[in-house]
Amino acid sequence: MIDILDGLQAGNALTPKIRSINTPDHYFAAQAYTVTWKMVRKGSDIMQAQPSTWSQVSRFLVPELHSGAGLVYVAGAGPLLTDAALAGGMSCTYFEQLGFAGVVLGGAVRDLRELMPLLIPILASNPIPTDTQGAFWVAETGTQCQIEQVTVHSGDLVVSDINGTVVVPQALAVQVLQQALSIDSTENAMLEKIRQGARLPDLINTTGRI
Repeated sequence: MIDILDGLQAGNALTPKIRSINTPDHYFAAQAYTVTWKMVRKGSDIMQAQPSTWSQVSRFLVPELHSGAGLVYVAGAGPLLTDAALAGGMSCTYFEQLGFAGVVLGGAVRDLRELMPLLIPILASNPIPTDTQGAFWVAETGTQCQIEQVTVHSGDLVVSDINGTVVVPQALAVQVLQQALSIDSTENAMLEKIRQGARLPDLINTTGRI
């Protein structure tokens, strides 16, 4: 799929540092629903009480959604946030109950013991015990977020398996999926011919695929 996107000069793959924490093998293809995290900065008047940490982060639970069916939860703060968890066992269990196909975090996660029984894949950079409260806040949901160099818009198609995670712009999703299915059929046929003794260089010259 990334080969198709390269040809269209669109889309991107997320860093391989983001991988499934709880499943040895996984696959999902769903539309992104994004959560944007930003660093907390002090107010203009340091003598005034600052907002409570819960009020700063509560929107990460996307209360505006009553169903995550057909969606994948995607959260980012720009650079990988490896020293504070963007979600944990309780929130990811809740996301599974909402029907999300998976959770993609542009950084850390916590509560591995609670994550391991989940059926949906939880993709993150690393486990860590600390959370974001007091240090980061949720700026937006349902718009876009940044994970390193990749901007993910809500509605983009996110396709993930054990090879990595690819983000397909929403406007190109149908075209890319159609081409991907055609290529998959061709390459499966090539594999079968290789198993039967065909020469790969000859097959590449015939199909244009490698």
